[in-house]
Amino acid sequence: MGFDLGEELGSNEVAEVEGVWIPLGDGGSIKVARLGNKEAQAAYRKIPREMRRLIETGKMDNKQAINFLASFLSGNILKDWKGLVDKGKSLPKYSPEEGAKMMKKYRRFREKVWELSAEDDNFNVDEVEQDVKN
Repeated sequence: MGFDLGEELGSNEVAEVEGVWIPLGDGGSIKVARLGNKEAQAAYRKIPREMRRLIETGKMDNKQAINFLASFLSGNILKDWKGLVDKGKSLPKYSPEEGAKMMKKYRRFREKVWELSAEDDNFNVDEVEQDVKN
């Protein structure tokens, strides 16, 4: 029949906003929304213009950038977690505040959330439907 663009390359719009569960290993997983989804774009537009200018021109100092990114990702992209521990202690129920705290503490966690949310295949129509069936 041919390569179906909708099935192979289409995105599940609900999953893009609500997020998909992605295993990290050892029973831990995170639920992430797609970077650039409609709700995240709307949240970004609500940031005061001067702050957006600092972000977009790279004129924010490193600490400000980390704080902003951790806060933005935890409020708009990271939706939930389960089975995560920090130095042997189970993390509390997910909240944007707890998410930002862990992303500030662990650079690689922040980068992992960004990476997974930017990976289009995580939100592919066919993949999301297969996950729902399982």
